[in-house]
Amino acid sequence: MRVVIAEDAAMMREGLVRLLTDRGFEVCAAVADADALRSAVASVVPDVAIIDIRMPPTHTDEGLRAAIDIRRDHPTVGVLVFSQYVETRYATRLLADRPTGVGYLLKDRVADVADFVDALTRVASGGTALDPEVVGHLMRAGQDTAGVASLTPGSVRCCR
Repeated sequence: MRVVIAEDAAMMREGLVRLLTDRGFEVCAAVADADALRSAVASVVPDVAIIDIRMPPTHTDEGLRAAIDIRRDHPTVGVLVFSQYVETRYATRLLADRPTGVGYLLKDRVADVADFVDALTRVASGGTALDPEVVGHLMRAGQDTAGVASLTPGSVRCCR
């Protein structure tokens, strides 16, 4: 499985590369910002992209905005947002049009590497992986939750 990683923290980025290559994934690119992510995805068209939310230059929501762009421009690429933060405004948009091939996991809540690898594989195969805390934030946000509401209990598996 071909993977692109977008993570601005060098230690986390290199750790993900090592973890995934040790488990047989092909890491095609590991980048530190959203522009490099967009370029890498366009260049290699991976099966899935792992994307942090807060990346340079502003460290606000560049990763989520890039994830939305990737889902629009490369609909076959799965997108797994992997962050410390829940950003409901863009997360709702990420799920709204097509709640398949998408995941949103919180770094501090993934306690088992096997769960992370399972979620990544599921997203790459068109499935969904959502942390329950992310779902809770989305539901409490009071925004249009059509994307979340369309998920059935059998279609969502979460890590924890």
